[in-house]
Formats: sequence, C-alpha cells, structure tokens
Amino acid sequence: MFTMIYHPEAADEIIALPEALRGKTMRLLRTLSEQGNNLRFPHSRPLRQGLFELRAPGTNISRTLFIFHRHQRIYVLRCFIKKTEKTPAREIDMALQRFEEMINAEEN
Repeated sequence: MFTMIYHPEAADEIIALPEALRGKTMRLLRTLSEQGNNLRFPHSRPLRQGLFELRAPGTNISRTLFIFHRHQRIYVLRCFIKKTEKTPAREIDMALQRFEEMINAEEN
C-alpha cells in the first residue's frame, strides 16, 4: 500500500470537482494507493520528469497529476478538468513546482 500525500491546493481542487467526477477521481486515487506503479493506461500515464497523470473519464474529463517518491509515497500535486487534447504545459509546470515546495518543506 502506498502513502498518499496531498498538496493542500490539490486536495481543494479534488473537493471542488463536480460530484460524479469527484467520485470517479476518489475511486481512482484509492486504486492508485493500492496498486501504485502497477496501475497503467488507460487509468494512469507518464508525462515527464517523473510526473504521471491519473485519468478520470466522463462527460468532463479530470486529470490528477502525481509523482511517485521514496518509501512508497505518492505526492498528489494538481487536479483539474481537462478541456484540451494534450495536458497543458502550465498544468505540468504547476505540479512540478508544487512538488518542489513540498520536498523543500519536508527538508526544513
């Protein structure tokens, strides 16, 4: 079992999702915590720099960006409703920035 560590803003973003999409996202996060890096496409997909996206389908499509880290920890960094075919670079950059903030905070 993996330990899920949520960036505070990511937790708020998940809560703010429409109810049906929030339910799908929460189920996928539970599956991710159980299966970890064994969870594959179509549910999970690598992006870049160790960043992955969790893919919740539906009428609206949500993406939850996360990173696997030491000691079976998963950092949940960003959640948003996807409106384009490709995951926007600004979303990836935001997730990576949040990861850096969390790691730096742990070290201090």
